[in-house]
Amino acid sequence: MQSDTLKNLTLVVAIFFFTSNLSGSFLPVYFKETGLGVPEIAEVLLITFILIGLLPLALLKSVKNFERIISLGIFCTMLFYIVLIYIKSPVILGLAYGLSVATFWPSFNLLQFRLSESKLRARTISFFSIIIPSIASIAGPAVGGFIIEDFSFSTLFAVAVILYFVAFLFSTRIRSQPETSKFSIPRSRIFFVFFGSFIILGLSEAYWIAYPFFVLSISGTVLSMGLVLASSAVLISAMTFLINWVSDTTKMRVDLALVGTALSIVWYFAVASASTTHEIVVLSLLSGLANAFSISWFAHFSDFFGREQYASILVLMEVGLMIGRILNLIPTLVFIPTAEYASHFRLLGLVLFFMIPLYIISRKHRT
Repeated sequence: MQSDTLKNLTLVVAIFFFTSNLSGSFLPVYFKETGLGVPEIAEVLLITFILIGLLPLALLKSVKNFERIISLGIFCTMLFYIVLIYIKSPVILGLAYGLSVATFWPSFNLLQFRLSESKLRARTISFFSIIIPSIASIAGPAVGGFIIEDFSFSTLFAVAVILYFVAFLFSTRIRSQPETSKFSIPRSRIFFVFFGSFIILGLSEAYWIAYPFFVLSISGTVLSMGLVLASSAVLISAMTFLINWVSDTTKMRVDLALVGTALSIVWYFAVASASTTHEIVVLSLLSGLANAFSISWFAHFSDFFGREQYASILVLMEVGLMIGRILNLIPTLVFIPTAEYASHFRLLGLVLFFMIPLYIISRKHRT
């Protein structure tokens, strides 16, 4: 049963992430073209982040089979793209966007945890969360940029709707398990170390608004932006798999996550000085390497809790990310309207330094 579920999940994830890469990086550009300023886009994201953080909590308490929500998440993502075509209200866009992310990601993460053993977890997570998305991002942004340039955003969204519907149909074949435990907050010290780390990670994200606008400002056109993003993904998947193979065999997950954070800090300060598309592509390899190392922290997170607790800790992870992402909107509103990308990226790089004490603490709790 697990083998069939893994195969179906692989197919669904491949279609889902290819479709997401067709349009995901261009959403801030689309919002801007429809007349939304940075404050209105921040309003969309604020509503989105609140739903991402709180809706999974409510669903976990009311839905017996939380893993099955992945199908609802894909269907809601399809509906979000329909909403994009016809509605421009920041409130409605935020609600639709938040509903799509809040229903897909927690159930998707839960399936990754449950379908993998500890000795293979980093490889499994990297395969589904980085390698498949990285491969999808080789063609996705380039094709998406081409469709936008030669046709329109509406055409791109219509294509996305069709592909998401196909992914939804296949997702109904994924076998899932009902929850056997009620929602609970772990009372161990290590959980709060992880929770604090997710706040920092949410606060240091740049891909919601800042990085897409930054790449567009240097690329000049949507098509060029798509080609730059596509070029950035060529080597990332191979690096990710090799690095996380080491993570699984040596149990050095904290050490690898520390290396990932260090590389991310270097990337933030380096990209702040980038001024050409070639520099962005080269630096994206550094970013990909950083993400490959950093996924070890996510695998490390699961090692400390039993399978019956996975659903609870994953929705609490989303709460931590929500807090960080909402805080992230403050520097976004300060720096992005005036295109002060360098200051924004340097600030996020400084924020990541606060992960280091958490790694030091977690060393004392190795499993």
